[in-house]
Amino acid sequence: MKIQELFTTQEVAKELSVSDAHIRRLIGSGQAHPFRQIGKSWVFTPEEIDRLRNRPKLKGGRGKKRENVNA
Repeated sequence: MKIQELFTTQEVAKELSVSDAHIRRLIGSGQAHPFRQIGKSWVFTPEEIDRLRNRPKLKGGRGKKRENVNA
């Protein structure tokens, strides 16, 4: 039986340069697929980390602050 290397949400977040809260949001929205939950921690396979790294990025965020047009 081959032992598989698994990574915590914190390790995945560091690898992808995002916060661990962002990784948890991806799990909650179904966009990230952890291997399993061990206790309160989610663990990921290297393949899932690669999939997350290479997924299409959505352009989003808050956007620029609009100037008051009526001034």
